[in-house]
Amino acid sequence: MEVSRDYNTDDNNLLSKIVVIGDANVGKTNIIRRIIGEDFREMEATIGVEFMYINLKNIDKDDPNKTMSIQIWDTSGAERYKAITTTHIRGADGAYIVYDISNESSFNHLDYWYNCIKDVAEKDILIYLIGNKSDLIYEEGRAVKKKDAIEFVNKNKLQGYAECSAKNNENIKETFEIFYKLLYKKNKNKIKEKNKMKLELINKKQTEKKNNNCC
Repeated sequence: MEVSRDYNTDDNNLLSKIVVIGDANVGKTNIIRRIIGEDFREMEATIGVEFMYINLKNIDKDDPNKTMSIQIWDTSGAERYKAITTTHIRGADGAYIVYDISNESSFNHLDYWYNCIKDVAEKDILIYLIGNKSDLIYEEGRAVKKKDAIEFVNKNKLQGYAECSAKNNENIKETFEIFYKLLYKKNKNKIKEKNKMKLELINKKQTEKKNNNCC
């Protein structure tokens, strides 16, 4: 996986938008930092929303020139910014819902975040559940059972689930690679469908023109 922070304006480039949501202090920003190859940092809670572009190459073995840019939105989990966060979910192709494995409260709020997505996003949005701070399991113990997370995924028919550690950089990039491949497949199929509709429209207009010329 190749990444950069500059937007790729090439005509052969697909664009996807994903949002990373969840309670404050579950590690959303550091997950994004790890995805783009930066180091873990102890950080203040995100204020409002921030975004960046990630450019991916070599994503299609049948079309080596095809690339994809992902606009990834880092949202605040603070109560006073929830309205802003919900607004930026609109138009997203995918979403990470993040909770803290060592914090049961952050897991109990997953229904709220899931409903935020379903209320404003398109029906075919891809959603992945991330249990962050797996490094704390050995220090503070597990507050959320893995089977409960899997049950949430199955109940809501999410795309998948992964336990990660942004601090130790464990299972971050591997999970993101699975996710961006799903996004690429979705966008590729969307483009094919749009091209099919465009071709049908052209054929229809040509038929109408031919019929008119015959009269």
